[in-house]
Amino acid sequence: MDMPQEFLDMVKSDIDRIDNIANASIGELLKLHRELDGKYQACIKEWRAGMWGSNVESTQIYYTSIQDSRESLYENLQMMKAKLQTFRFRMNSISTSETQSPQINVTTNVNITIAFDEVRRKIEDMTALSQKETDEAIEKVNDLEAISKENISRKSKWEKVKPIIAYAMDKGADLGIAILTLIVQMKLGM
Repeated sequence: MDMPQEFLDMVKSDIDRIDNIANASIGELLKLHRELDGKYQACIKEWRAGMWGSNVESTQIYYTSIQDSRESLYENLQMMKAKLQTFRFRMNSISTSETQSPQINVTTNVNITIAFDEVRRKIEDMTALSQKETDEAIEKVNDLEAISKENISRKSKWEKVKPIIAYAMDKGADLGIAILTLIVQMKLGM
């Protein structure tokens, strides 16, 4: 897995952040823990293995079991540091072929359906949009949902999505990010 230098710099920065937690509060430790967990769980093999609060399959950390324990948070962050140090040398990185399985695809499809509804709600709440712009943006989300359900090639879907990307990029950061997030989740081979 080739990693851009910017990504490797981010990993180094996160290692340095862990090195500077000696005087951090439990809240700060928990915040850093959750951020790093979210950032690296899809990149590093067995990311959660050996961490306090992990279940047997290491697919989840039960934060309620460690959120009040400075020692557990500290030990988990030290484990994360070791895994990040190894990751910088590409020794424990997950390849894209390892992340693809039918079970994940099923879960992704469920998450995409939920995401479409979430984005519609976010658009409804965007005060910077007029009612006409809101209706137009929701229509674009509806179009994306219909495209995602079509039984056509990725290339055909991509052709249908391009105008929606142009629309999103022209409408500001909040709306653009919401719509582009949906497009990325559609796995069009981008």
